[in-house]
Amino acid sequence: MFVQSIKAALSRVAAKPLAPVRMSRLTARIMAIMVFPLSIFLVGLLSIDQYRTTLIQSEFIALERQGFTLARSLALAEADRDQQFARRRLSAETMTHLLPLVGLGSSLRARVFQPSGLLLADTARQGRLRIPVEVTRREDRSWVGHARDHLNNAMNKAASFFSADDLPLYVERRRQRANDFAEVLSALSGEPRRALRQDAGGELVLSVAVPIQDLRLVRGALLMSISGGKIERELANVNIAFLQLFLIVLIVTIGLSLYLARSITQPISRLASAADQLRRSGDMSRRLQQLPHRNDEIGHLSDALLAMTDELQRRVQATAAFAADVAHEIKNPLSSLRSAAETISLIKDPAQQRKLMNVILQDVGRLDRLITDISQASRVDTEIIGQDGETLDFAALLENFIQLRRQSFADHKLVLVKPEQPIMVVGQDGRIVQVLDNLLSNAASFSPSGAKIMFNLATNTSPSEAILHILDEGPGIPGNRLETVFHRFYSERPKSETFGNHSGLGLSIAKQIIEGHGGSLVASNRDTGGACFTLTLPLA
Repeated sequence: MFVQSIKAALSRVAAKPLAPVRMSRLTARIMAIMVFPLSIFLVGLLSIDQYRTTLIQSEFIALERQGFTLARSLALAEADRDQQFARRRLSAETMTHLLPLVGLGSSLRARVFQPSGLLLADTARQGRLRIPVEVTRREDRSWVGHARDHLNNAMNKAASFFSADDLPLYVERRRQRANDFAEVLSALSGEPRRALRQDAGGELVLSVAVPIQDLRLVRGALLMSISGGKIERELANVNIAFLQLFLIVLIVTIGLSLYLARSITQPISRLASAADQLRRSGDMSRRLQQLPHRNDEIGHLSDALLAMTDELQRRVQATAAFAADVAHEIKNPLSSLRSAAETISLIKDPAQQRKLMNVILQDVGRLDRLITDISQASRVDTEIIGQDGETLDFAALLENFIQLRRQSFADHKLVLVKPEQPIMVVGQDGRIVQVLDNLLSNAASFSPSGAKIMFNLATNTSPSEAILHILDEGPGIPGNRLETVFHRFYSERPKSETFGNHSGLGLSIAKQIIEGHGGSLVASNRDTGGACFTLTLPLA
C-alpha cells in the first residue's frame, strides 16, 4: 500500500505541467553583465600555461643537472677502466655503475645507448629484457577524490581547446634504439637535448639526453626520463583551487545579481501592473498603488508616478466638472432663446415682438461672451505651459497698465503705490495684464462712482516674492464666499447691473493664470470696508 501510494503521488506530480521559469530582460541583462567578468576569468584560467611551463622548465633543469652528473660519473668510470687506450664503445659493466648512481626504486629512469644506437643499460629493466611488474593493492577512494579527478579531466579537456600544444606520443618499444629518440641522436653527436611527450594515458613524459664523453670523445648517450605525474598533480591542485574559487564567486555573483535584479525589476513590474490596472479600470477616483517607502531612485519614481496619476485624475475630474458647468451655463440662455423664439411667432403685437427680440439679442450676446470666456479658460493651462516666461519689471508693467486704463475707468480713481526700485518677476506679460484687467473690472463693478481703487505693490523676503494688493471701496465679499468667488461660473453681481453681462469666469481665469506662474491669488475684506485681492508672484 505504501509503495502504491508513493507511485500514485509521483504520477500526479508528473501529470501536472511545470510552470515555466521566466526571467525578465532586465534581470537577464544584469546577470549577464555581472557574470561576464567571471567568464573571462574562467577562460583565462583555462588558457593560461605560464604556471605549467614554469613547472616543466624547473623539472627539466633538475633532470638535466642530474643527467650531466651521472654522465660525468660514467665517463670517469670508463676512463679509469680504459687507462691504456680510449674506446668509443661502453663496457658491459656500465649497469653496475649506473644503478647505484640512480638509486634503486627511484622515480627516475636512466638508459644508456652505445654510439652505435644499441641500448646498453636500462634501470627500469635492471639488466633484464622485461619491465618489472609491481603489484600494489588498490586503495578505495572517496567520492570527493573521484569528483576531483572528473573535474580536473574536464578542465584539461576544456583547456586543450585554448592550448596550441600538440605533444608527440611516447611509445614504449620492446627493443629500443637511439633512432627511437631524437634527443638521443643529438646527444650521440655531442649536444644535449630535451624532449616532452605524452603517453597513452595522457600523462607527461619528460626526457633529457646528454652525451657520455671524456674530453672530446663521446662514449655513448645517457637518457634520463621521468613521468610528469607530479606536475599533473600540482596543476590539478591549482585547477581545483581556482575552480572552487570560481564556483564560490559565481554563486555569490548570481545571488547578488538576483537580489539586485529583484530589487529593481519587481517594483518596476508592480508599478507597470498597477498602472495597467488603473488604465483598464473605469474608476477615475482610484489611486495608483504606492510602493513601500524607499529612499532610492525606484522610490522617487514611485512617488513621481503617484503624483502624476493624482494630477491627471484631478485634471480629468476638473475637465468633467468644467464640461458639466459649461453645459449648465449654456443651457440657461438656450432655454431663454427657445422660449422667446416660440413665443414671438404667437404674438401679433409689434411692441411685444420688439421686446422679445431684445431678449433674444441679449441671450445671443450672453452666449457669445460665455463661449469666448470658456475658450480662454480652456487655453490658459496649455498656453502657460507651452510658452516660456521672460523677466519683467512688475512695477513698470503695473504703472503702464494703470496709465492706459485711467481713460477707460474715468469714473474711478486709480492709485498706485510702489517702491522706487524695480521688482523683477518671470512670467508672460500678456497673461499678467489679463489678470490685472479682470481684477480691475471686478473692483470697478462693485465700487461706487468716484471711489478709489488702490494698487499697493511691495516685496517680501521670506519667501522671496512680489505682493500686490488691489483694494476697492465696495460692499466687500461675504465671509463664506471668499473661496467661492474663484469657482467657475460663480457670479454675484450688484443689483443695479444688468443680468448676463458677466460669465463668472473672470476671477477663475485670473487665479488659474497666477497659479500657472507659481504664485497665488486670494480674496479678503478690508477693515474699513471693501474687498482686497492679494496677488503674489515669485521674484526672478
